[in-house]
Amino acid sequence: MAKLRALVLAGIGAVSCEWARGADLPPAPSLPPLPPAEAQFSGWYLRGDVGGGVNAAAPQLEIAPAPIAAPAAIPTLSRSLLSPLGMVDVGVGYQPLSWFRADATIEYRGGASLQSGAAAYLGPGPAQDAVSFHADAASFVGLVNGYVAPAAWFGLSPFLGAGVGFADNRLASVSAAAPGWGGHFAGGSRTSIAWAAMAGVDYDLAPSLKLELSYRYLSYGTVTTGGPAGYPGLARPISSRNRLASNDFRLGLIYLIGDPALPPAPNLN
Repeated sequence: MAKLRALVLAGIGAVSCEWARGADLPPAPSLPPLPPAEAQFSGWYLRGDVGGGVNAAAPQLEIAPAPIAAPAAIPTLSRSLLSPLGMVDVGVGYQPLSWFRADATIEYRGGASLQSGAAAYLGPGPAQDAVSFHADAASFVGLVNGYVAPAAWFGLSPFLGAGVGFADNRLASVSAAAPGWGGHFAGGSRTSIAWAAMAGVDYDLAPSLKLELSYRYLSYGTVTTGGPAGYPGLARPISSRNRLASNDFRLGLIYLIGDPALPPAPNLN
């Protein structure tokens, strides 16, 4: 019996020693807190562009009846020219797929002059080459655009795109002159369907910022003036018979909108 009591006491002493040694162990190291999650691209983006356009086709202008010819004469203004212009646009877009995105833009085009050096009158008697014409031209263009970018290399993403929308084309400060006659026309505006085809490349400046360089062919409708000021009998305005078209070169920035960052993970001490 004494031996049994001695063994029990020895076992209790051994367990007590193990507990004591366990109590002396250092605490387990705490895990460092996880860094907050980075903002993820939501699919939405903002864009802005600046650039210039060069007229792709000479405007064909006409006026009837002629200010100095017989009432039956219908003159066609020759040697018409639309000068280069500047443009600026802003827009918002969405990218549902890695290779496809779409946006809507509103654009102002201005600083151009529309002029014609002569008019050939197609009426009774010999043809005349007499009238000169000048006007300031500007446009507001709204487009919905789609872009396909199949792949990216070293931060560069080539793309092709197309757009459709409207153009509100305006002429102001309109004047015409001929031997023995000179006058002003009222300004005028005309809204037409517009369409565009484009190609370019995006470059990643930062995770949420892209630089875009692009070429665009834009067909944006026709123009017209009001009637000649002070000549109520000459009701017909000057207008273009063909659509305006432009070769545009643009530089833009695209800002990717991200979701808010998630809160940091709890400290697991």
